[in-house]
Formats: sequence, C-alpha cells, structure tokens
Amino acid sequence: MNLRMGEIGSTPPTTATKPAAMGVIGLPMWLWVANRAENTTGPITRTAADGGLSVSATGTLDRITWTVTEADTGVARATVTCRGENAAGTPYDGRDNASPSPTCGIPADLNLYAGRFTLTATAYWTVEWQGAGQSGTINVPPQTNRVPVTIGELQVLLSH
Repeated sequence: MNLRMGEIGSTPPTTATKPAAMGVIGLPMWLWVANRAENTTGPITRTAADGGLSVSATGTLDRITWTVTEADTGVARATVTCRGENAAGTPYDGRDNASPSPTCGIPADLNLYAGRFTLTATAYWTVEWQGAGQSGTINVPPQTNRVPVTIGELQVLLSH
C-alpha cells in the first residue's frame, strides 16, 4: 500500500521551493496534502490471494497533526489536528488570504510569531483487513514530512 504522509501544501508556500515566500503574523495558514493519491489521502484497498485464500485490506487516513516549530530553537508555536474527511485539507484557492481554510489550517489566533519555522505534518493511518474468516485492524506507524516556512510581520504606514 505504501501509505505515507504526502507532500505538504501550505500558505505560505514552503521556502524550499519559493525562497522569497513569506506568511504574515495574524493571518490563517491553509494546510493540505499537495499530491493527493490513494496512498497519501486514502482510502486505498488492496487484495491478495494465494493457495485458495484471499485477504483484503483497506487503509484509511485517520488524521494529520500539523505543527509549526521555530527552526532555530525547536519550540512549537502552533499545533492542529485535522481528522476524518478533513484530514487532507483543502488546497488554497486564491481567495482573500484572511479567510480560514474550510477544512484544515492554523487559525489566525495561533499564528502569532515571526521568523523561520519548520512545518511538520504527521499522518496517522489505520488498515482494516479481512480474509479466511478472520479480520483485524493494524495501526500503521506515523508517517512524517517537513518543510521550511517563513512568517513575517507586516506594518502599514499611513500618510496624509
């Protein structure tokens, strides 16, 4: 099944691919799985047969925990967990960037610090299997992915 945490999509974008990208303190961060596929967002079902026995297994993405950690100190500044059908988040659609994600994100009131950060996403999967008159559940070890992001402070000067 090759269950894994997919590539991270976020506002702001990762500085690994867009070095000048910068989020703003006090705005929500949208979070999502960028490379949606069976093995990154589920569900995924596979069946194997041998010697007259057949076993079927279905992997389901239960949740993703997202953590924003200071790159230099390792101090966690915000953590959210998105569950069930909202676990994979919603890709940012270009709307007003002050609008929160409809499914998964860091709310504005948790985005309070400027600096360089590591955005970590940890996926938790469950596999339910059945075959040969048996059934069970397998808790898959957590799968993690990390990207660098930068958050800055925006100041406005008004002149008359």
